[in-house]
Amino acid sequence: MRAGNRPATAALVCGLLGAALITIPAGLLLAVLGFWRARQGSRGLVRCWLAVALMLAWAGAAGYLVPDLLRAADPGCVAYKNTALTAYDRVADDVRDGRSRAQLARDLAAAITSIGSAAADSRSAATTRSLAALSGDLRAMRADVRAGRDVPRVLLLSLNRETRAADAACGTVRL
Repeated sequence: MRAGNRPATAALVCGLLGAALITIPAGLLLAVLGFWRARQGSRGLVRCWLAVALMLAWAGAAGYLVPDLLRAADPGCVAYKNTALTAYDRVADDVRDGRSRAQLARDLAAAITSIGSAAADSRSAATTRSLAALSGDLRAMRADVRAGRDVPRVLLLSLNRETRAADAACGTVRL
């Protein structure tokens, strides 16, 4: 009768718990030990391969998500996502729903202030630049609204582009 392969089982458990990230190196070491035991006549080869596959999948997911999570932790990004983005969305709603110029001007002022504050809070040059560009476009829009002019389509497209850039700088993950 062939002996059991506890390292293979432990490696599989580490692979299943790979979201903790710290279990990945331990799991790989245990998988190597499990492969060694399997070569000497023990069972567990499938468990070892499954463990390695799981750990590689966790490592790949971490490699994809961790940089975005680190960017999202920037204080400017936290402020952008918590308050400034809500203020910006109010402006977008005003434009979409055809609200009065007075309401749009008030909401633009609030969005400019919130986004400017988020840019000032940021520790990332890329985030500061993208939020400053978004704030600049909102200031241009406010000038058009105050002057009674229609907001140029080019400016609206630029606002969309700058919002996507701010989302990217703040680690917004799009799956």
